[in-house]
Amino acid sequence: MKRLSRFTMCRSLTAFGGRGIVLCLAAVLFGAPRVFAAEDQQQKGVALITRAAQLQNLLAPDTGPFHLRAHVKLLGLVDGTREGDYLLMAASQAQWFEQTRFPGYSELTGFHEGQAWRKRNVIDKPFRFHEVAQLLNLARHLRLSASAEIKKLTQKDIRGVKAFCIEASPTRDLWQKDTAGRAAISPVGINKDSQVTLCFDPDTGALLSALYSNSLPRFEYEGQVTLGNKAFPKTLRCYEGNELVVEATVQELAKEEAPDPAGFAPPAGADKWPYCETPETPKLVEKRKMNERLLASAKARRQYGTVICLAEIGTDGFVHDLAVVQWRGMFSLAVKEAVSVWRYTPASCNGVPVPSEIYLAYTFPP
Repeated sequence: MKRLSRFTMCRSLTAFGGRGIVLCLAAVLFGAPRVFAAEDQQQKGVALITRAAQLQNLLAPDTGPFHLRAHVKLLGLVDGTREGDYLLMAASQAQWFEQTRFPGYSELTGFHEGQAWRKRNVIDKPFRFHEVAQLLNLARHLRLSASAEIKKLTQKDIRGVKAFCIEASPTRDLWQKDTAGRAAISPVGINKDSQVTLCFDPDTGALLSALYSNSLPRFEYEGQVTLGNKAFPKTLRCYEGNELVVEATVQELAKEEAPDPAGFAPPAGADKWPYCETPETPKLVEKRKMNERLLASAKARRQYGTVICLAEIGTDGFVHDLAVVQWRGMFSLAVKEAVSVWRYTPASCNGVPVPSEIYLAYTFPP
Protein backbone atom coordinates (compact mmCIF):
# COMPACT_ATOMS: atom_id res chain seq x y z
CA MET A 1 0.00 0.00 0.00
CA LYS A 2 1.35 3.42 -0.94
CA ARG A 3 2.07 5.53 2.13
CA LEU A 4 0.20 8.80 1.89
CA SER A 5 2.31 11.95 1.76
CA ARG A 6 2.28 14.22 4.79
CA PHE A 7 1.20 16.99 2.42
CA THR A 8 -1.79 15.11 0.97
CA MET A 9 -3.54 13.81 4.06
CA CYS A 10 -6.12 16.63 4.27
CA ARG A 11 -9.44 14.91 3.71
CA SER A 12 -13.08 14.96 4.73
CA LEU A 13 -13.97 12.25 7.21
CA THR A 14 -17.33 11.21 8.56
CA ALA A 15 -17.10 10.92 12.33
CA PHE A 16 -19.32 9.21 14.86
CA GLY A 17 -22.83 10.58 14.98
CA GLY A 18 -22.84 11.62 11.32
CA ARG A 19 -20.84 14.85 11.78
CA GLY A 20 -18.54 15.90 8.96
CA ILE A 21 -14.99 16.60 10.14
CA VAL A 22 -12.06 17.87 8.14
CA LEU A 23 -8.67 16.79 9.43
CA CYS A 24 -5.37 17.82 7.90
CA LEU A 25 -2.68 15.65 9.43
CA ALA A 26 0.03 17.66 7.72
CA ALA A 27 -1.10 20.74 9.60
CA VAL A 28 -1.12 18.75 12.81
CA LEU A 29 2.42 17.57 12.19
CA PHE A 30 3.95 20.88 11.23
CA GLY A 31 1.73 23.57 12.70
CA ALA A 32 0.34 22.28 16.01
CA PRO A 33 1.88 22.26 19.49
CA ARG A 34 2.72 19.00 21.23
CA VAL A 35 -0.43 19.18 23.39
CA PHE A 36 -3.48 20.34 21.49
CA ALA A 37 -6.07 22.91 22.56
CA ALA A 38 -9.13 21.57 24.35
CA GLU A 39 -11.59 23.13 21.89
CA ASP A 40 -10.40 21.10 18.89
CA GLN A 41 -8.96 17.93 20.42
CA GLN A 42 -12.38 16.20 20.36
CA GLN A 43 -12.73 16.67 16.61
CA LYS A 44 -9.13 15.73 15.85
CA GLY A 45 -9.28 12.68 18.12
CA VAL A 46 -12.51 11.40 16.56
CA ALA A 47 -11.09 11.99 13.08
CA LEU A 48 -7.99 9.90 13.90
CA ILE A 49 -10.23 7.05 15.05
CA THR A 50 -12.40 7.33 11.95
CA ARG A 51 -9.38 7.27 9.62
CA ALA A 52 -7.96 4.17 11.30
CA ALA A 53 -11.33 2.41 11.11
CA GLN A 54 -11.65 3.19 7.41
CA LEU A 55 -8.17 1.81 6.78
CA GLN A 56 -8.06 -1.24 9.05
CA ASN A 57 -11.61 -2.54 9.48
CA LEU A 58 -11.60 -5.49 7.10
CA LEU A 59 -15.26 -6.36 7.74
CA ALA A 60 -16.49 -3.31 5.84
CA PRO A 61 -18.71 -2.97 2.74
CA ASP A 62 -15.82 -1.79 0.56
CA THR A 63 -13.50 -4.73 1.27
CA GLY A 64 -15.17 -7.50 -0.72
CA PRO A 65 -14.63 -11.25 -0.14
CA PHE A 66 -11.27 -12.08 1.48
CA HIS A 67 -9.42 -14.36 3.85
CA LEU A 68 -6.78 -13.61 6.47
CA ARG A 69 -4.47 -16.23 7.99
CA ALA A 70 -2.23 -15.70 11.00
CA HIS A 71 0.08 -17.77 13.19
CA VAL A 72 -0.39 -17.15 16.91
CA LYS A 73 1.90 -17.82 19.88
CA LEU A 74 0.83 -17.89 23.52
CA LEU A 75 3.82 -17.08 25.72
CA GLY A 76 4.58 -17.13 29.43
CA LEU A 77 2.46 -20.20 30.17
CA VAL A 78 3.35 -22.65 32.91
CA ASP A 79 3.78 -25.41 30.33
CA GLY A 80 5.74 -23.20 27.91
CA THR A 81 4.79 -21.63 24.59
CA ARG A 82 1.73 -22.85 22.70
CA GLU A 83 1.28 -22.22 18.99
CA GLY A 84 -1.84 -22.19 16.88
CA ASP A 85 -3.55 -20.67 13.86
CA TYR A 86 -6.22 -18.09 13.15
CA LEU A 87 -8.40 -17.79 10.05
CA LEU A 88 -10.87 -15.05 9.13
CA MET A 89 -12.97 -15.77 6.04
CA ALA A 90 -15.53 -13.27 4.72
CA ALA A 91 -17.95 -13.14 1.81
CA SER A 92 -19.23 -9.75 2.95
CA GLN A 93 -19.85 -7.68 6.06
CA ALA A 94 -22.94 -9.81 6.65
CA GLN A 95 -21.39 -13.25 6.05
CA TRP A 96 -18.13 -14.25 7.71
CA PHE A 97 -16.55 -16.63 10.18
CA GLU A 98 -13.30 -16.81 12.15
CA GLN A 99 -11.55 -19.89 13.48
CA THR A 100 -8.97 -20.19 16.26
CA ARG A 101 -7.19 -23.54 16.58
CA PHE A 102 -4.66 -24.65 19.18
CA PRO A 103 -3.80 -28.08 20.60
CA GLY A 104 -6.70 -28.79 22.95
CA TYR A 105 -8.67 -25.69 21.98
CA SER A 106 -10.78 -24.74 18.98
CA GLU A 107 -13.38 -22.04 18.48
CA LEU A 108 -15.50 -21.03 15.51
CA THR A 109 -17.51 -17.80 15.53
CA GLY A 110 -19.38 -16.15 12.70
CA PHE A 111 -22.21 -14.08 11.31
CA HIS A 112 -24.86 -15.31 8.88
CA GLU A 113 -28.30 -13.98 7.89
CA GLY A 114 -28.54 -11.56 10.80
CA GLN A 115 -27.41 -14.08 13.40
CA ALA A 116 -24.17 -14.43 15.33
CA TRP A 117 -23.04 -17.96 16.11
CA ARG A 118 -20.32 -19.79 18.01
CA LYS A 119 -19.02 -23.31 18.52
CA ARG A 120 -16.04 -24.41 20.60
CA ASN A 121 -14.72 -27.58 22.18
CA VAL A 122 -14.51 -26.31 25.79
CA ILE A 123 -17.14 -24.98 28.17
CA ASP A 124 -15.22 -21.98 29.53
CA LYS A 125 -12.86 -19.83 27.48
CA PRO A 126 -9.42 -19.30 29.10
CA PHE A 127 -8.37 -15.65 29.47
CA ARG A 128 -5.42 -16.04 27.10
CA PHE A 129 -7.87 -16.79 24.28
CA HIS A 130 -9.89 -13.70 25.21
CA GLU A 131 -6.63 -11.81 24.68
CA VAL A 132 -6.16 -13.45 21.27
CA ALA A 133 -9.64 -12.34 20.22
CA GLN A 134 -9.12 -8.78 21.48
CA LEU A 135 -5.71 -8.54 19.82
CA LEU A 136 -7.00 -9.55 16.38
CA ASN A 137 -10.14 -7.40 16.52
CA LEU A 138 -8.80 -3.90 15.80
CA ALA A 139 -12.32 -2.55 15.30
CA ARG A 140 -12.99 -3.26 18.98
CA HIS A 141 -10.39 -0.71 20.05
CA LEU A 142 -11.76 1.91 17.66
CA ARG A 143 -15.35 1.82 18.96
CA LEU A 144 -15.90 4.19 21.88
CA SER A 145 -19.03 4.78 23.94
CA ALA A 146 -21.47 7.42 22.74
CA SER A 147 -20.51 9.60 25.72
CA ALA A 148 -16.74 9.30 25.17
CA GLU A 149 -14.61 12.43 25.36
CA ILE A 150 -11.11 12.95 24.03
CA LYS A 151 -9.28 14.01 27.19
CA LYS A 152 -5.86 14.64 25.65
CA LEU A 153 -4.16 14.55 22.26
CA THR A 154 -0.36 14.36 22.27
CA GLN A 155 2.59 13.01 20.30
CA LYS A 156 4.60 10.03 21.51
CA ASP A 157 7.61 8.16 20.14
CA ILE A 158 6.65 4.58 19.24
CA ARG A 159 9.41 2.50 17.62
CA GLY A 160 10.92 5.66 16.11
CA VAL A 161 7.58 7.06 14.88
CA LYS A 162 6.17 10.32 16.28
CA ALA A 163 2.71 8.88 16.77
CA PHE A 164 -0.45 10.85 17.47
CA CYS A 165 -1.98 9.59 20.74
CA ILE A 166 -5.39 10.29 22.23
CA GLU A 167 -6.72 9.57 25.70
CA ALA A 168 -10.42 8.77 25.51
CA SER A 169 -12.91 8.06 28.29
CA PRO A 170 -15.13 6.20 28.92
CA THR A 171 -14.60 3.07 26.85
CA ARG A 172 -17.44 1.00 25.46
CA ASP A 173 -16.84 -1.96 27.77
CA LEU A 174 -19.50 -2.89 30.32
CA TRP A 175 -18.42 -2.92 33.97
CA GLN A 176 -19.92 -4.00 37.26
CA LYS A 177 -18.41 -2.80 40.53
CA ASP A 178 -19.13 -4.61 43.78
CA THR A 179 -17.77 -4.61 47.32
CA ALA A 180 -17.33 -7.52 49.70
CA GLY A 181 -20.03 -7.53 52.38
CA ARG A 182 -22.39 -5.34 50.35
CA ALA A 183 -25.90 -6.75 50.04
CA ALA A 184 -27.22 -4.23 47.48
CA ILE A 185 -27.43 -5.19 43.83
CA SER A 186 -24.72 -3.43 41.81
CA PRO A 187 -25.59 -2.13 38.32
CA VAL A 188 -23.93 -3.10 35.03
CA GLY A 189 -23.02 -0.28 32.69
CA ILE A 190 -20.40 1.99 31.17
CA ASN A 191 -17.61 2.76 33.66
CA LYS A 192 -17.02 6.54 33.63
CA ASP A 193 -13.50 5.94 34.98
CA SER A 194 -12.46 3.59 32.19
CA GLN A 195 -9.92 5.01 29.76
CA VAL A 196 -7.97 3.99 26.67
CA THR A 197 -4.93 5.62 25.05
CA LEU A 198 -4.85 5.01 21.30
CA CYS A 199 -1.79 5.88 19.21
CA PHE A 200 -1.77 6.25 15.41
CA ASP A 201 0.83 6.39 12.65
CA PRO A 202 0.99 10.03 11.45
CA ASP A 203 1.52 9.04 7.80
CA THR A 204 -0.88 6.14 7.25
CA GLY A 205 -3.36 6.71 10.09
CA ALA A 206 -2.98 3.08 11.23
CA LEU A 207 -3.51 2.12 14.86
CA LEU A 208 -0.15 1.45 16.55
CA SER A 209 -1.19 0.72 20.13
CA ALA A 210 -4.10 0.54 22.56
CA LEU A 211 -3.41 0.97 26.28
CA TYR A 212 -6.31 0.50 28.72
CA SER A 213 -6.65 1.56 32.33
CA ASN A 214 -7.57 -0.79 35.20
CA SER A 215 -4.67 -3.21 34.65
CA LEU A 216 -6.15 -4.50 31.38
CA PRO A 217 -3.89 -5.89 28.62
CA ARG A 218 -1.98 -3.59 26.25
CA PHE A 219 -2.01 -4.14 22.48
CA GLU A 220 0.66 -3.12 19.96
CA TYR A 221 0.66 -3.30 16.15
CA GLU A 222 3.57 -3.16 13.71
CA GLY A 223 4.07 -3.34 9.93
CA GLN A 224 1.29 -3.88 7.45
CA VAL A 225 -0.18 -6.20 4.85
CA THR A 226 -2.52 -4.71 2.28
CA LEU A 227 -5.66 -5.62 0.37
CA GLY A 228 -6.91 -2.96 -2.03
CA ASN A 229 -7.43 0.21 0.02
CA LYS A 230 -7.25 -1.73 3.31
CA ALA A 231 -4.23 -2.37 5.51
CA PHE A 232 -3.86 -4.72 8.46
CA PRO A 233 -0.90 -5.05 10.86
CA LYS A 234 1.75 -7.63 10.00
CA THR A 235 2.68 -8.29 13.64
CA LEU A 236 0.29 -7.99 16.57
CA ARG A 237 1.33 -8.23 20.23
CA CYS A 238 -0.51 -8.35 23.55
CA TYR A 239 1.17 -7.51 26.86
CA GLU A 240 0.23 -8.00 30.50
CA GLY A 241 2.25 -5.24 32.13
CA ASN A 242 5.68 -5.54 30.50
CA GLU A 243 5.30 -9.25 29.71
CA LEU A 244 4.58 -10.32 26.14
CA VAL A 245 1.81 -12.94 26.34
CA VAL A 246 0.40 -13.20 22.79
CA GLU A 247 2.09 -12.61 19.43
CA ALA A 248 0.34 -13.04 16.09
CA THR A 249 1.96 -12.83 12.65
CA VAL A 250 -0.19 -12.43 9.54
CA GLN A 251 0.79 -14.98 6.92
CA GLU A 252 -1.69 -14.06 4.21
CA LEU A 253 -4.35 -11.47 3.41
CA ALA A 254 -5.91 -12.06 0.01
CA LYS A 255 -9.11 -11.79 -2.01
CA GLU A 256 -11.45 -14.77 -1.97
CA GLU A 257 -13.01 -15.65 -5.31
CA ALA A 258 -16.78 -16.30 -5.24
CA PRO A 259 -17.10 -17.94 -1.79
CA ASP A 260 -20.08 -20.24 -1.27
CA PRO A 261 -22.63 -18.49 1.02
CA ALA A 262 -23.52 -21.87 2.53
CA GLY A 263 -20.00 -22.07 3.94
CA PHE A 264 -20.82 -19.30 6.41
CA ALA A 265 -23.88 -20.95 7.93
CA PRO A 266 -23.50 -22.07 11.57
CA PRO A 267 -22.30 -25.67 11.89
CA ALA A 268 -24.35 -28.31 13.69
CA GLY A 269 -24.32 -27.81 17.44
CA ALA A 270 -23.40 -24.12 17.30
CA ASP A 271 -24.98 -21.58 19.66
CA LYS A 272 -26.93 -18.89 17.78
CA TRP A 273 -28.42 -15.53 18.70
CA PRO A 274 -29.71 -12.41 16.89
CA TYR A 275 -27.34 -9.48 16.42
CA CYS A 276 -27.99 -5.83 17.16
CA GLU A 277 -25.53 -2.96 17.56
CA THR A 278 -26.75 -1.85 21.01
CA PRO A 279 -28.39 -4.72 22.95
CA GLU A 280 -30.12 -4.12 26.25
CA THR A 281 -27.61 -4.28 29.13
CA PRO A 282 -27.69 -7.32 31.47
CA LYS A 283 -28.92 -6.74 35.04
CA LEU A 284 -27.92 -8.57 38.20
CA VAL A 285 -31.02 -9.87 39.98
CA GLU A 286 -29.62 -12.31 42.55
CA LYS A 287 -26.21 -12.51 44.25
CA ARG A 288 -24.47 -14.52 46.91
CA LYS A 289 -22.50 -12.79 49.65
CA MET A 290 -18.84 -13.46 50.11
CA ASN A 291 -17.67 -16.07 52.62
CA GLU A 292 -17.82 -14.26 55.99
CA ARG A 293 -14.96 -16.24 57.52
CA LEU A 294 -12.70 -15.30 54.63
CA LEU A 295 -13.59 -11.62 55.02
CA ALA A 296 -12.90 -11.71 58.75
CA SER A 297 -9.58 -13.48 58.18
CA ALA A 298 -8.55 -10.94 55.52
CA LYS A 299 -9.36 -7.99 57.75
CA ALA A 300 -7.43 -9.53 60.64
CA ARG A 301 -4.39 -9.79 58.35
CA ARG A 302 -5.01 -6.30 56.94
CA GLN A 303 -5.37 -7.70 53.44
CA TYR A 304 -7.40 -5.75 50.90
CA GLY A 305 -7.55 -4.92 47.20
CA THR A 306 -9.63 -5.25 44.05
CA VAL A 307 -10.03 -8.35 41.90
CA ILE A 308 -10.86 -7.65 38.24
CA CYS A 309 -12.46 -10.40 36.16
CA LEU A 310 -13.73 -10.71 32.62
CA ALA A 311 -16.86 -12.79 32.21
CA GLU A 312 -19.67 -13.57 29.82
CA ILE A 313 -23.26 -13.30 30.98
CA GLY A 314 -24.88 -16.12 29.06
CA THR A 315 -28.37 -16.30 27.62
CA ASP A 316 -29.26 -18.40 30.68
CA GLY A 317 -28.43 -15.48 32.98
CA PHE A 318 -25.42 -17.15 34.62
CA VAL A 319 -21.74 -16.22 34.60
CA HIS A 320 -19.59 -18.09 32.06
CA ASP A 321 -15.96 -17.85 30.90
CA LEU A 322 -14.95 -16.18 34.17
CA ALA A 323 -11.27 -15.19 33.93
CA VAL A 324 -9.22 -13.22 36.44
CA VAL A 325 -7.51 -10.18 34.90
CA GLN A 326 -6.07 -8.70 38.10
CA TRP A 327 -5.15 -11.47 40.56
CA ARG A 328 -5.32 -11.04 44.35
CA GLY A 329 -4.47 -14.49 45.71
CA MET A 330 -7.18 -16.05 47.85
CA PHE A 331 -9.50 -13.15 47.06
CA SER A 332 -9.55 -14.20 43.42
CA LEU A 333 -10.67 -17.72 44.31
CA ALA A 334 -13.32 -16.32 46.63
CA VAL A 335 -14.70 -14.05 43.91
CA LYS A 336 -14.88 -16.93 41.42
CA GLU A 337 -16.76 -19.02 43.97
CA ALA A 338 -19.23 -16.24 44.84
CA VAL A 339 -20.12 -14.98 41.35
CA SER A 340 -20.49 -18.49 39.93
CA VAL A 341 -24.04 -18.56 41.34
CA TRP A 342 -25.03 -14.95 40.66
CA ARG A 343 -28.10 -14.66 38.43
CA TYR A 344 -28.71 -11.97 35.81
CA THR A 345 -31.39 -10.92 33.42
CA PRO A 346 -29.31 -11.44 30.28
CA ALA A 347 -28.63 -8.82 27.65
CA SER A 348 -31.24 -8.86 24.90
CA CYS A 349 -31.67 -7.94 21.27
CA ASN A 350 -35.28 -7.08 20.37
CA GLY A 351 -36.40 -9.05 23.42
CA VAL A 352 -34.30 -12.15 22.63
CA PRO A 353 -31.53 -13.04 25.15
CA VAL A 354 -27.96 -12.68 23.82
CA PRO A 355 -24.58 -13.26 25.51
CA SER A 356 -22.60 -10.22 26.65
CA GLU A 357 -19.14 -9.57 28.09
CA ILE A 358 -18.62 -7.58 31.27
CA TYR A 359 -15.70 -6.67 33.51
CA LEU A 360 -16.33 -7.26 37.20
CA ALA A 361 -14.34 -5.20 39.73
CA TYR A 362 -14.79 -6.75 43.19
CA THR A 363 -13.25 -4.75 46.03
CA PHE A 364 -12.18 -6.00 49.45
CA PRO A 365 -11.98 -2.85 51.62
CA PRO A 366 -9.38 -2.42 54.37
